[in-house]
Amino acid sequence: MLKLKNTIDEFGAVAKILHWFMAFAIIGMLIVGFIMADMQPSQLKWTTFMLHKSTGVLLMFLLAIRLVWRLANPTPQLTVNGFKGVFARLSVYVLYAAMATMVISGFIMSDAGGYAISFFNMFTIPFVFEKSSELSGIASQIHTNAAFAMIGILFLHVLAAFYHHVFLKDSVLVRMLPKKTRR
Repeated sequence: MLKLKNTIDEFGAVAKILHWFMAFAIIGMLIVGFIMADMQPSQLKWTTFMLHKSTGVLLMFLLAIRLVWRLANPTPQLTVNGFKGVFARLSVYVLYAAMATMVISGFIMSDAGGYAISFFNMFTIPFVFEKSSELSGIASQIHTNAAFAMIGILFLHVLAAFYHHVFLKDSVLVRMLPKKTRR
């Protein structure tokens, strides 16, 4: 039976789906972001920007859902204590902060730069900020720095998951995997 909600032992289906969808989307966004920054002006570049922004809006929405879901559900217990436990708890908040920084800075960069944000050509988000190249530039710098920070954080996150699986031989990694892949 498919369990939607988390328990103190493992994450439910909703948390797992959000985790893996966002993980792949964020990795894809980072790759595409670096590629499109070096592209020469062209229709392909503008289309890529539109898709990047649309996916960013989707990720902002999913991040909000994920935060609400996390607050409304129990979190599986940690398998480590002391300093490692503090680091594990803190790393989750750092990941959420990095995700929020990426989507908010990307939004401000476009909005303050006077560039419309269309959601997959279905609707356009109204402008929030006055056009300001200074604010857009600051947001752009934050977005770029946050991208590099996100790469480092994701690397540590994956490394920690494998450390738990290979060296500590606990359930940290497998409790985020679909049940069929665990066998």
